Amino acid sequence: MLNIPETISIPMPIATSPKVVAIVLNWNGWLDTVECVESLLRSARLPNQIVIVDNGSTDDSVERICEWAEGLLVPEHLSSIADGWSYSPAPKPLTYALFESPEQALAGSGASETSLVIVRVGENLGYAGGNNVGIRCALERFGADYVWILNNDTVVERHALDRKLVVAESNPQTGIVGAKLLRYQEPSKMQALGGGHVVPALGLDSQIGAGLDGSIASSAPIELEHVIGASLFVRAAAIQSVGLMDESYFLYREETDWCLKMRRADWKLVCCPTAEVWHKQGASIGYKSMLHDYYSVRNMLFLLRTHHSNTFASALVMIAFRSIAPKVARLQFRRLWIVLCAFGDFFTGVRGRAHTEEQLLANRNSKRLPIHNPRR
Repeated sequence: MLNIPETISIPMPIATSPKVVAIVLNWNGWLDTVECVESLLRSARLPNQIVIVDNGSTDDSVERICEWAEGLLVPEHLSSIADGWSYSPAPKPLTYALFESPEQALAGSGASETSLVIVRVGENLGYAGGNNVGIRCALERFGADYVWILNNDTVVERHALDRKLVVAESNPQTGIVGAKLLRYQEPSKMQALGGGHVVPALGLDSQIGAGLDGSIASSAPIELEHVIGASLFVRAAAIQSVGLMDESYFLYREETDWCLKMRRADWKLVCCPTAEVWHKQGASIGYKSMLHDYYSVRNMLFLLRTHHSNTFASALVMIAFRSIAPKVARLQFRRLWIVLCAFGDFFTGVRGRAHTEEQLLANRNSKRLPIHNPRR
């Protein structure tokens, strides 16, 4: 076990403008969430508030997070990655506020006396729905100038926030700043430089730098067409101009839809390569799992029909070939079935959540379990 210094609370961030609120969405993953927040608390510039939104967890996540904040629970698993950079736990206990509903969190106005806020949501609202709760809290209750949306399966380098802020402040038309996303399991390898570009005719959203050594990345900001949702540093004014994320996606592509709306509203999207974030990938429902297949295929079809209808016919053919042919060749008939369900639901207009909580949890725990659409 790790030793915890005896102290009362973490240092409060200096009340300077601009105000930054970090949002971490938790769904049955309190250990990942604790690791993410510990890294935030060791940032060179602390966020003004950290908002943990619990998306209807069934594993006592809120209770475990509260115990951690009070110093009663110390996870043995903490980061030590990235060329020797590591952190030790922030001093405990932390001062925090627990709200039992989004409505309670939004009641009243002005800054909280605590730098950590935990908000319960009574059901799993998906990525967009859960983060929208945090965004509303950040803007309406805390008056944020920037919202930093982080997947709970991320760990941030201690200068990631201040470097993102410098890039954002250098151009008032910058709507979102992404990070150099590195693989948690292979800390020197990139997942992507923030995001990439959308190729409508091919039905693709690319990821720049995927699989390359992170040390070769330039330090200059890179303009993007979409930013990966694992780390979105978003200007409040950009959110106010285009609205919250579209909750009808439930999982995957909602941040791409948001990015395309922002670009249409003349906001710039960039990556700050000197801001580093390590990402575990797929902690929610399993990367390249059956439900990953379902939501990524179905939602890409909705995305491209909405934003690139003129090239949708060719995109449909390319997505069908890319998602079906490999599964036939590998005799992956259960994954083929879920992809066919995704196409069927797209053509019949099924949006939002299409699976039960039990199916989502089973899929994350075992990528091999058969998943059937309960609407059928």
